[in-house]
Amino acid sequence: MATSTGQRFLEGSGDDLNRAIIPFYNVVQEAFHAKTLLWNAVASDGGVGSEGFPSSVVVSRTVPFGGSHQFITLGQDGTPEDHTPGVELLGQSVDLEHGNITIDAILVSHRDFAGDHDALSHFDIMAPHARKIARELATEFDKRLFRLAVLAANTAATSGIHNGGNIVSNTGHATVAAAYPTTSTGATDLQNDIAELAKLQDEDDAPEDGRFLAISPYARQVLTNGDLTRWFDTQLSNPQSNSLNQRIIGQLHGFNVLTPTNHLPSTDVTTGPTKYRGDFTVASAAIGQPVAVALSGADEGTAAIGYVTTSHEKFGAIYTFAMFDERRNTWFMKAQMMVGADILAPWCAGAIIVED
Repeated sequence: MATSTGQRFLEGSGDDLNRAIIPFYNVVQEAFHAKTLLWNAVASDGGVGSEGFPSSVVVSRTVPFGGSHQFITLGQDGTPEDHTPGVELLGQSVDLEHGNITIDAILVSHRDFAGDHDALSHFDIMAPHARKIARELATEFDKRLFRLAVLAANTAATSGIHNGGNIVSNTGHATVAAAYPTTSTGATDLQNDIAELAKLQDEDDAPEDGRFLAISPYARQVLTNGDLTRWFDTQLSNPQSNSLNQRIIGQLHGFNVLTPTNHLPSTDVTTGPTKYRGDFTVASAAIGQPVAVALSGADEGTAAIGYVTTSHEKFGAIYTFAMFDERRNTWFMKAQMMVGADILAPWCAGAIIVED
């Protein structure tokens, strides 16, 4: 009997099992991008800003060396001067300030499984946990940036530079449900507050292209009550990007509405890096609980917030690793990232807040 030549499809670069890690990496990447709303394309990893996601909600940079990225914020636009020929032009001064986005500590999700259980199991344990650790990273990443976005919206004005963030407050309510009930009144009130937030960004000269609005699932339920003509009638809104039957709200008052998310903050966050902390409850005296968060300006270089990541092959973007540990007879897997975010242009951030 002839000996067959079985293709060693995992072999690569002289290693017989070189490609064994690739399916794990692919599963992690796919699950991460399916979960996050704010991660941009880094090193062509297929995130927001890539071909599948043409617009960026925030800006990002990859840092080849060091642990931070410096940025400048130019002051408000000046006034052109009338000129008399022969008079020397010396240049008009423009106020500016600068800041740094610093990369945070390693953020990692990891698992360790007993080898004998893996050998005896009749079901796959690796792929479900690969998707799970990817979702964990994506969720924490988005939650940190949405908290930062709310803090940006609460940023005070800096004289000569900007007017601060934009807040629409709905006060005197113990809960979000009390502020915006699932009735026609609640829908009208929330729509009017979104219109007010859009007006505030207009008055701050925030770029009109690339405006995004993140809402909670509850906010979507509220918005689909009452008089729906304005948002779901093709005669009044054409082309129509909203679909009541599919529960799709694509655009409202010039905002591109992101997929409703549970990542908007609603608790008093006292752990983790200081810059992402805050009391985001209705009872908070300083902030309140956001119902919707607006982020604008990323496509024009004046994003409300941004993040940086290292270019190191073991820590940059999203690094994955899986191996069988011979010393412990266990399967070990992890996914990790080194990313840091901060406030860039507060006037391009906005939030609708409920306070008691």
